[in-house]
Amino acid sequence: MRRSRVVGEELSTRNEFDGSAHAVVQAGEVHGGVHFHRWPATRVPRQLPPRIELLNQVRVLAELEKGVADRPPMDDPIIKVVLGPRGSGKSTVATSWLHGVHERFPDGQLYATLGAWSDQQAAPREVLGEFLVSLGVERGSLPADVESRASMFRSVTHGLSVAVFLDDVVSPAQVRSLLPGPGGSVVVVTGHGAFGVLARQRATLIDIDPLEPDMAVELLRQFVGDRVRGDEDALQAVLELCAGLPVALCLVGGMLAEQPTLSVAELLEELADPEAGITSVAVGDEPTLGSLFDATYARLSPQAQAVYRALGAHPGNADVSVAALAAGMGVGEAKIRGAVRELVSMRVVEDPVAGRLVVHNLVRGHAARVGDVVDRAERNAVRVRLIDWYVRGAVTAEAAVMGQRVWRRRLFPDVRPRSGHTAEADPRGWLERERANLRAVVTASYEDGALEAVVVLCLVLWALYEPGKYYDDLLATNELGVRAAEHLGADVVRAVLMTQMGFAHLHLGDADAAVAGCVAAIEIARRAGDVEAEATALECAGLARLARDDVDEARGVLRRNLELAESVGDPRRIALARFHLAKAEPPEEAVVLLDRALAGFRGLAAPEPRNFAKIMTWQGRKLGESGLTAQARERLEQARAITGEQNWPFDHAQVLDAFGDLETGDAAKEFYEQAIALYTEHGFVNAMTRTAQRLAALS
Repeated sequence: MRRSRVVGEELSTRNEFDGSAHAVVQAGEVHGGVHFHRWPATRVPRQLPPRIELLNQVRVLAELEKGVADRPPMDDPIIKVVLGPRGSGKSTVATSWLHGVHERFPDGQLYATLGAWSDQQAAPREVLGEFLVSLGVERGSLPADVESRASMFRSVTHGLSVAVFLDDVVSPAQVRSLLPGPGGSVVVVTGHGAFGVLARQRATLIDIDPLEPDMAVELLRQFVGDRVRGDEDALQAVLELCAGLPVALCLVGGMLAEQPTLSVAELLEELADPEAGITSVAVGDEPTLGSLFDATYARLSPQAQAVYRALGAHPGNADVSVAALAAGMGVGEAKIRGAVRELVSMRVVEDPVAGRLVVHNLVRGHAARVGDVVDRAERNAVRVRLIDWYVRGAVTAEAAVMGQRVWRRRLFPDVRPRSGHTAEADPRGWLERERANLRAVVTASYEDGALEAVVVLCLVLWALYEPGKYYDDLLATNELGVRAAEHLGADVVRAVLMTQMGFAHLHLGDADAAVAGCVAAIEIARRAGDVEAEATALECAGLARLARDDVDEARGVLRRNLELAESVGDPRRIALARFHLAKAEPPEEAVVLLDRALAGFRGLAAPEPRNFAKIMTWQGRKLGESGLTAQARERLEQARAITGEQNWPFDHAQVLDAFGDLETGDAAKEFYEQAIALYTEHGFVNAMTRTAQRLAALS
């Protein structure tokens, strides 16, 4: 550098620089020393964790990609938050995507784990320091406080395209402190807390998907190859235990890989051990699932921990209503809503439908074990209150949708509907929503020795199972109910439940089993001296014989049923007996019986549109057999209007079947095809098969 100075009225300075130098300073006057601070970005960090082959997660990858390619050149950083429970594959999918798009971030990829699950969480100040150093700032030049470091980070990254991967984040505040400056940068976050407040920074929240079964198998194959296909039944059972959770699948794969002689079936025996199970599996120095879930539980507030334990006390594996949890805990719903929101925000549970929670089976199992350890007495009390809530709800719903049925009122007069129960608002809908839980409650009650709860549920759930044609559920629950009634010495209850099972066998196409069960129920009812229970069993036995084409025998049994009904004097029972007897009688007698049955139902205090429709359907059938086609069509149209308005798919399809029997040619085919479509849509396989046979006979 050369410097010249001219003395006179005018002062001028001329600087010239030749050659090269590490740093150049130009100043008029200098007092003290000259210090050089070097922090322009001169390095390109490549800090991403090693890439792991990704399976599935097509939707999540698409969400990560959305909006990244087409954006202004000086845009604020795009934030993508991948959410899910521990071990769900959040980090894997984020890492995989960032590796796949690394060329879009020529200025570097930064990575930090914030340690949400460790005892020593990383402070944003420390992370910012490491980021700045990796971008070329001298460590001695770093500011001391987090605000100044964040400002420097934004300055250094201004105009750059940087990928910032923040793994295992604790809170949104951490993310806000670690945002780069405007340019072409992207910030990918993983966590399972409440990150909705990042919406102001245009964050996209992306929930991770569990692995689908074929992808889960592929993940296991990466560990042990085709050996995983040795026993399909055992493999499917293992997949159910892992429930699509990648960390669980990796633990299973690791165990198989470490022990080449261990079969999938042998591993299943170990994993299914209730004292150990999959959550205690350890491979090498990897943490167990139980320890991962323990860390999640430890982060919850005391109220959220209590709700978590209540989830473990809940029977079954279906979704759970917040109302049920509150009842189990003995508090109002308002008391636990905040805790529920915390569990949802932490991705411990999901809430795809308002007021209902979906719980991973592994989480549920861990919650049960935590409940046993923390306070077994509390867990048992919660379970008792939960079962009572479901029993009272079922009773309340049955009273609303099938209040004319006598058995619960007769046999358990002290078990009454509960005012204020959530089942009151939408009884039929409540039964449908809680169907899986109700079946589980029957099993849990039997296991816990709450035998009266078992038999009460089996009686009242007829209001769910018969209209919905859930006969597999009916058979499974009523088998336990029959055993419970026998233990209680309740012979009449046992006869009624055996008859209900007979109806289920009948509708499932096993008329022989229906006859056998009902004959046994008849004998039990006779010994108990209960005419109503005997009549009910006779009714089912007669219909089962009719299904076997034993028409004369069926007619005799159903006539005896009508005699008993008339001796009891219950108008509804008499109307039902006439209706069922009409099915076995010739058309002329049947039409008279059906007219009287319909009049009997119309004379009851509470209308029963389903029985109106059933009788009108049979009137159409019998009038058609008599050659009175116009009258038959009129009755069937009335039945079709009722079943269509009420949205009863099975009964509606039965009407279409009757139309098909009445018509000929293409008109009959059209009705049969409509009925088959309706049966198929709603899973009524046996009825669909019978109609398909009639359709084939027309060809």
